[in-house]
Amino acid sequence: MLKKILLNGKKIPVPVPIKTLPEAIAWVQKHLVRPDHLITRLQLDGREMEIQADGGVVLPALALDENSDLRLKIDSPMEICMQTIDALRNLSAVIGRNLKPVAVQLWEHKGHRMPVETRTVLDDVSLLVELFEHVLVLVDRRVDLSNASSLQSQIGKAHAAIGLAVQQSDWRGLARVLLNQLEAPILEMPAELSSLEKLVMEIEVDRKVERKMAAAGNTGSV
Repeated sequence: MLKKILLNGKKIPVPVPIKTLPEAIAWVQKHLVRPDHLITRLQLDGREMEIQADGGVVLPALALDENSDLRLKIDSPMEICMQTIDALRNLSAVIGRNLKPVAVQLWEHKGHRMPVETRTVLDDVSLLVELFEHVLVLVDRRVDLSNASSLQSQIGKAHAAIGLAVQQSDWRGLARVLLNQLEAPILEMPAELSSLEKLVMEIEVDRKVERKMAAAGNTGSV
């Protein structure tokens, strides 16, 4: 049976009989994960386990014993969300600066192989798509995501069109996609992300006030 886990770098003894990995995660989520936190990393005996963006975990019923090395990281979704928003803002600014020069280069490009500068920008765009999706999963459900979701849809369509143009080695077509479909939503992103960041912070402040009021109410009823 499992004897201990490493949680955020600290050894935590396991005082109950736990024989499988799902049992261990269920125990951690029930007793050690605060309502406003989630599991963001899971490693068993050096092997990384997949964690969903919302902290959900679907695991095989692997047997555990006293020598099992189970390591978990728990974070606040709000903190992760804010960090990702900041990374997205920086990334969108970099992409926005490079779109026109890359599009001009593509329009004049005659070779069959994609220019290195284009590959760098397209890799950044793919990362941006993934990070944006991650942010929208983490954001509190009370936040209005209408504008952000619309922006995500535009970028997603442009990303799909980019993939098709690359597959066909249609460099002029790719240049058109970058300028006609991707540039506008990319340039809108920094402002939208700042607005989203403000809303997330306001919701977090409201949540803290609600917790304090609930705690004061519980104290007063004792």
